Amino acid sequence: MATGTPLWIQAFGLLLALSGWGKVVYDYVTARPRIRGRIFNVMRGQMKDPHDAARTLTAFFTYLYLVNTRRNSMHLLDFELEIYFKGKWVRLDRVYGIHNVQNLGFNAPGGTEIKIENFNKNLIYRKNEPVDYGKPLHGWIVFTGEASLHTADITKYKVTCIDAYRKKHVFETAPKDFETLYLLQEMAGIAIPESAKTRSNP
Repeated sequence: MATGTPLWIQAFGLLLALSGWGKVVYDYVTARPRIRGRIFNVMRGQMKDPHDAARTLTAFFTYLYLVNTRRNSMHLLDFELEIYFKGKWVRLDRVYGIHNVQNLGFNAPGGTEIKIENFNKNLIYRKNEPVDYGKPLHGWIVFTGEASLHTADITKYKVTCIDAYRKKHVFETAPKDFETLYLLQEMAGIAIPESAKTRSNP
């Protein structure tokens, strides 16, 4: 009867080999950035179209809160925003160059002004910081749509973050999951009158 390597030793060797490959796969997967994000709140206002003074647009002042769930760093290149309205997704336009506005403000429904201090410094793309593991990146980003969207009943918002490698990271937030305006006020450095704090979308 021929003798060979005991079966338990063969099985142990195979397990070691598989665990080695498993580590390679695990390291590969965990090295890929993964964004988990949410919208803290969206404040809607109105602004003139910079390309057509006769046209009014709805501005979506969107406060993003992003976390990298993987142990690496990732730089973001651009952002997209869609709204779910009347049974379909509607893509909004990103506003570029709005960092040239020093201090931004607009009126709440009661007519009191909502002031956003240091607006240009709190724009998420102006912070020039990566999204790191355990260190959230948050700030404003502004989009525009048709004037009729100012009072539209929007049921979901979809954000797409595009990283430096052109990979897209997508997440959705419903208005019912927005944080309170009190917390937004603390994080974003804004002054919101009491008359506006009962509404999510001034």
